[in-house]
Amino acid sequence: MNLRQLALAVTLLINGPLLAQESEPDSTTPEDEGGFWSQFIDPDDGKLDMSHWLIDNAYGFLPVPIIISEPAVDDGLGLAALFFHAPDADDPPPAEGKFILPDVSFAGGAVTGNSSWFLGGGHFANWKQDSRRYIGWVGFADINLDFYGNDDLPPIPGGSIGFNAKGLITNHRFLFRPGKSRWFFGGEYRYLTTDVEFDLNTGIPPIDNLGREDTVSGLGVVAQFEDLDSKFSPGRGLEAEFSYRVNHDTIGSDYDFEEFTWKLRQYFRFGDKTSLSWRFDGVNTSGDVPFYLAPFVDLQGIPAMRYQGSTTATAEIRGGYDFTPRWSGLVFAGAGRAADSFGDLGSASTRSAYGAGFRYLIARLMGMKVGIDVARGPEETVVYLVTGSSW
Repeated sequence: MNLRQLALAVTLLINGPLLAQESEPDSTTPEDEGGFWSQFIDPDDGKLDMSHWLIDNAYGFLPVPIIISEPAVDDGLGLAALFFHAPDADDPPPAEGKFILPDVSFAGGAVTGNSSWFLGGGHFANWKQDSRRYIGWVGFADINLDFYGNDDLPPIPGGSIGFNAKGLITNHRFLFRPGKSRWFFGGEYRYLTTDVEFDLNTGIPPIDNLGREDTVSGLGVVAQFEDLDSKFSPGRGLEAEFSYRVNHDTIGSDYDFEEFTWKLRQYFRFGDKTSLSWRFDGVNTSGDVPFYLAPFVDLQGIPAMRYQGSTTATAEIRGGYDFTPRWSGLVFAGAGRAADSFGDLGSASTRSAYGAGFRYLIARLMGMKVGIDVARGPEETVVYLVTGSSW
């Protein structure tokens, strides 16, 4: 699911609930006499740690700050409210060695530096020992972005043109796991309405189908593979996702087009301190794709929608080193291409980015890290605040 073109920050809100994972159980608890602040200290090493705070508050209200570090919207801040539902009394306990996130309802909003904003909420649920998953959300976004042109338009004076897109967005996905496999299969429905307005003081001719409210409605199928030691900040394992979606007037869409998306990630550990990971992502579209949903090269250091095409492919590699059990550093480099068709990717221009960062293990029992990345793209250097995995 890639709706950053309309609501870049919405993904930051919904990524949190997609956390059903496996981890080693831990019976250690903070000392009762330590009071409130003892929940933020790991009794094993005496370091700052959020594990017990998150676990002890797993069934109830939890406020979560949203920090947006996306140059396309000039960064931003917001707040999400998560409510973790207690399991039913007749639910069987998790299998030994497994941690399954309970059902989560969430709502929140954010505002960015270029006056973009969004409000939204939704629900994540799983059944039968995480063999069934559902994630659904709805939101309203008012986003200001830049469009850098395509082959259907003359060159844009100054290289880009600003536009505003606002509308309602909702997405629903249901997955099931056959038996005890690592695969999930299911379907997805996306619906959005958009009202797009351009700043046409740049001298380019008007663009068709703009200045009106359009509807995009699509049905898709999804296949996922998960074999990770942590969904929050993976250190070992493989993750893959393949999805195919059809948007058509028979299901209420003003645009008829198809989308095929793939995501591959693999994580390795070498000894106790060294890690290596890679990803390979891509999107292939065909038909009447609205410009704000066209694929783009998605790398840290490159603003969203900067390099668009009907087809994109992106590869990235990261290397890390643990200086202490809590602190680690990493370096990364990636490259992507955008082209008018899959066959043209081989001759398309390569856009690259590289950088470095650090992580702190903020929740040991869940394997969750936080940190900062500094990435250099073709045009600028960008600082990103990262919670969990940057992928």
